[in-house]
Parts: sequence; C-alpha cells; structure tokens
Amino acid sequence: MRLFAVLAFWAALLLALPAAAVVSPEPLSTERTYARLIADIEALAPGEAAQVALDLAITPGWHTYWRNPGDSGMETTLTWSAPEGVEIGEIRWPTPHRNPVPPMMNYGYEDRAVLTMPIRLPEDWPLGEPVVLSAQVSWLVCADICIPEDGRLTLTLPTAAETRADPLLADLFAQAQAAQPVPVDWPMRYEQNDGKIRLLIEAPELTGSGLEQIYFFPHSWGVIDHAAPQEVTSGPSGLVIEVKDAGETVSGALTGVFTAQDRSSGATVPLSLALTAQPGAVPITGGADEAQPTEAGIGAIVMAALLALGGGLILNLMPCVFPVLALKALSFAKHAKGAAAERSMQGLAYGAGVLVSFLGFAALLLILRQAGAVVGWGFQLQTPIVVAVLAYLLFVIGLNLAGVFEVPSRYAGIGGSLAAQGGVAGSFFTGVLAALVASPCTAPFMGAALGFALTQSAWVALVVFAALGVGFALPIVLLAASPSLARLLPQPGPWMARFRTALAFPMFAAAAWLLWVLGNQAGIDALFAGLIGMVLLALALWALGMGWPSSRIGRSVASIAALLSLIGAGYALAPSLSEPPAPGAALAEPSDGLSEPYAPARLSALRAEGRTVFINLTADWCISCKVNERVVLKSDDFANALHEAGAVYLKGDWTRRDAAISDLLAEHGRVGVPLYLVYRPNEAVQVLPQILTQGIVREALLGG
Repeated sequence: MRLFAVLAFWAALLLALPAAAVVSPEPLSTERTYARLIADIEALAPGEAAQVALDLAITPGWHTYWRNPGDSGMETTLTWSAPEGVEIGEIRWPTPHRNPVPPMMNYGYEDRAVLTMPIRLPEDWPLGEPVVLSAQVSWLVCADICIPEDGRLTLTLPTAAETRADPLLADLFAQAQAAQPVPVDWPMRYEQNDGKIRLLIEAPELTGSGLEQIYFFPHSWGVIDHAAPQEVTSGPSGLVIEVKDAGETVSGALTGVFTAQDRSSGATVPLSLALTAQPGAVPITGGADEAQPTEAGIGAIVMAALLALGGGLILNLMPCVFPVLALKALSFAKHAKGAAAERSMQGLAYGAGVLVSFLGFAALLLILRQAGAVVGWGFQLQTPIVVAVLAYLLFVIGLNLAGVFEVPSRYAGIGGSLAAQGGVAGSFFTGVLAALVASPCTAPFMGAALGFALTQSAWVALVVFAALGVGFALPIVLLAASPSLARLLPQPGPWMARFRTALAFPMFAAAAWLLWVLGNQAGIDALFAGLIGMVLLALALWALGMGWPSSRIGRSVASIAALLSLIGAGYALAPSLSEPPAPGAALAEPSDGLSEPYAPARLSALRAEGRTVFINLTADWCISCKVNERVVLKSDDFANALHEAGAVYLKGDWTRRDAAISDLLAEHGRVGVPLYLVYRPNEAVQVLPQILTQGIVREALLGG
C-alpha cells in the first residue's frame, strides 16, 4: 500500500508537468523526492535576465531543509557548471516552516519547494545558440529517518532576438515568488545581552495591527537557540522580538525572515518579510522607543475577565474538586447554626485561599514563560514528583478523616488536618487545596480566557486569573455569607461523624487517580513505589496517633517509628522519579484502535493528501479530557463518523511536557488541555467546545 501511494503521488505529479516547457530532460526521482530544473522563459535574448529554479517535489510525510536548517538537517545546494559569461545568482529561498522535533527545532519544507535563481546572458552571446547548464544538486530528505540524495541535472535554454516568457510555467514561478519573503527597508537594529538577542523593527504599521504567531528565522546557523520561545512586545515605534542566543557573539548585520499571521482585516493573511538589522541599542525601559507588552483594549480585557469568571463558576461542577468541596460542606454543616459572622469569616478565608492560589499560579506561569519554559494551565502535574506529593497529601487527609490519626490540639491548624478543621485557618487551607486539585480541569470559557491572558501584559494576566479565582470561590463565599442559604443546611448531630468518615473515600479515590497518572508518567515502578510510600505514611501516622502512654519511652518509640516510616516513604518514591521510565514501563491506556500519535509532520502530510483530520490534545491528569473520551471519543458513533468522513484521528498526550503539543496549543491561543481541532479539506480549522457531544463531533467531521 505504501508503494502504491508513492506511485500514485508521482503519477499525479507527472501528469501535471507541462509537456513543452523548458525543463530538465532527465529529472532525479526516488520514492521520496522528484527534482528537476526549470526556467520561466521559452527563449532568452542576449544581455537579458530570466529565472531558473530547482523544482523539488516531496513525498507526503517527508521534508527537506531551508538555508538555515535549524538544530539539525542540511540545506539544499546547487553547484553550477555554465558557459563563460553566464551569470547565475544566489538561491531565492521560499519562506520556511517550523518543524519541531523536541527538544530541537528545524526549518524546512514539505510537499514542494521551488528554489528560484536569477540568470543573465552576456551581451555578446551568439544569437540562436542554446545555453547548456548543468548543476550538481544535493539535499537531505527526512521523516523518521534522514536520507541524503544528490545527482546532476541539466537544462538547455533556447536563445532568440527577443525574450519570450513561458506561459506553461508562469503560474508556478508566480507562486514561487509569492512564497518568498518581501524585502523591506524599515530601520532595524539588534542588541545582544545576557544570553539574549533583542531585535527592534521600527515600523509603526506593525503596532496594533492584529499580528499573531510572530516568528523570526535567522539566515545564519548558530545565531539563536532555535527551540527557545520568542517573546514579542510592542511599542510606539514597532516591535521587539527577544530570543535566547546560541552562546556565540553575533557581529555585523543580522539578517533573516520575519513571519506572522495578519488578522487586522478579519481574514488571515500570511506575512513574510526579509529583514536586515544593524547592531545598536534596543531600549528596555524609558523613552519613546520603549517596548511594551502588546495589550488589548479595555473591552477585550473585560470580556476575558467575564469568561474567566464564568469558567471559575463552572469549575466547581468538575469532578476533580468534589472531594475538597465536600470538606468545606462538612465544615459549614458543623457550624450551620453558629454565629453568622463566624460563617462569613470562614467563607472569606476560603475565598482568600483560592484567590492567593490562582494568583500564585499566574505569577509562576508568567515567570516560567519569561524564562523560556513552554508551560500552560495544569503544568505542575506534568512533573511526576508534584503528582506524587499531591497524591500523598490527599491520602493523608483521607486517613485523618477516617480516624486513623488525630493531630494533637497543640498542632491543630497545621498539616493535613487543616482542611477538615473549622475556623479561618482551615477554611483558607481548604481554598488553597481546592485550587490545587482543580488545576487539572479546564472548564468551558477558561481556555480562551487564559490563552488571551498569557499573551498580554502581566497586570492583565493577573486580572484574568483573579477573575477565575473569584468565580471558583464565589459559590462557597455566598453560601457562608447568606443567612437564608445557611438555614437550608442540616442541623449538627451524630450524623456528622459518619459523614466525616465517609468523606475519606473520595480522598482515597482522588489519591488513587493521581497514582494512576504517576504510573503513566514515570512507569510501573513509580506506581509501586507510590503505593509502598502510602503504606509507610499510614504506618507513620498511625504510630503518631495511636495514643501511646505518656511515658517518655513510649513517645520516643512512636516518634522514631513515624520518622523512619516517613523517610522510607520518600526514599521509596525518589529513585523512580529521577529518570524517565524505560520503554513499555508506563501504564499507557490500551490503544483504542482509532487514533495515531499527534506529530506536526503527520498532520502536514494528511492535509497535503486532502484528508479530514480530528485532533484530540489530552492528558491523563485532565478529568474533562477523560470524560469526553469515555462518553464521546470511544463510542461507536464517533468511530462511524470517522469512517464516513474518511478522517484520521490524531491524539496528542500532554501528560508529560511535549513541545510540539505546546506549540499547537499556542497556535490556537490556548494554554491547557483539552483542545479539539477538526481540519477539513479547503476549510479553516474548526476549534470544538471543551465539553463534547456526539452531535458536535459528527457535525464537525461531516459538515452541515
């Protein structure tokens, strides 16, 4: 089938080739590429100029490289043999595409690359004598493996008294020219400092123009860290692009290609500009040229805050926060008939805990992204040690609720019992814990709001995250502050002790889920170590809470047993988290038989084939993702819709950090999962809601 697909691809290409154009009589052809030389003229007059080109067609799934291939690869080269006096210029390269291969970033082409070069005949060329050109061509073509290919191509150009354009290849050369960056003469300068290069483009027309997905491709290798994110800020006189350097001092002019998507007119227009910047000061603070973070209007900020507020409210309905909210319900029920002022203080303390946590998340996200890390919402659960610690914490709280241990009164208000205790401190800690366990979930409206926030200045991001925290805390705060709602709570009684014990089981269930996530991230050994660690934790807490006699020896024995058990719990887990799991060690879900792993190259190949593609970006710690998968994406209806649409299902797993998935999230203005995309032939990509139904997915795949 693979051979048949390759033959079909080349057959379609050969049928599309002009029969009478000036082309190589013997092209170079392999299973991966088809190369020929072409010219844009039927005949060339002495003393006049034309264009020749290397036309390189690439089999879907493979790619070649730009003049700067990035972190790996090799540029395409042509070594010409031409008659004396014939001038052939440098390659005019098309704008490249990014090809992330974590942890590297490469630059190149898929499907087809037409590399044009100017050619000029001398004035004294004999009229009517053809020009015979020859070129030794070499290129590197890669997919899962890389194969160098080369060969010699020839091209014969007829000559005449007047240059005649070739109508058969006019469209191809016009497309090639449109794919090349447009030179601009705007004032530009760059500065290298503290391991970074800051490039200032002094073009007021670029500020506030709706540019997105801005990226700078340097012409020369070894100038920037290609895989590092590029930060873009806007000031009164233009844009500043900041990127980590490659560790070497840059001198002389800095040249490259500036790319962006311009949406100022409502439509998406690709923008590609050839830049040349000279060394010079690029101000960071002060002056008219100060580069400020791109900031939306007040209306957009208010809308993002309202979306975040709504997302925070809906977040309370997500199953990941039920165990912790149940603790707060128990506390309110215990004090339902108490003083209204006490309940209100508890509610405000809970809200403060939530707000402090969400603002802390925002600040940490901004700091990490400024430092070059590719992180998003729920990023902390991409680290196995954080997952393990959170599982331990929920397990300890469950043991406390179940009565396995009680913290002595002198320690009340600290440790795992805080969430189960009343009072202001317990309410604050419950808010912190609720925000922490809510981070794996993404409610409707949250994705767009947080994606917007992290493209704005720091204060806008903090406002949006604060709105998210207010929405999340609001139901509990209102319950605490409203006497009429408080009257609906049941009266305290003996049922409270049974309810308290029952709440241990949601905590244990949450801890078990986190251990499953840990196993998927770090392997079966880490899962087993986590279970052993929990047993040792339970032993330590039982030893502390078993009520030893008040003798010094009894207390010492209990303390030593507890200390050794705690050390053992940490020691059991640490080795399993110190390095990635061996192949096959992770507890990956059984294959659904429908999906393939997401990869940018695979997506490009499928789109080049005209296939419909459904993309699911998910993570094991994302409860919303798992609910959608169980209810919709593993159903027979979904499988039938894929079959009817002839669609391919690509699944990207963000459980551990993956730069390719982070790039796709950023491309669509999102900072977390889930994200569902549908690519239909000749249509714009469709972003589906975060809560799926079978009807939504079927309509997106089949249209109408």
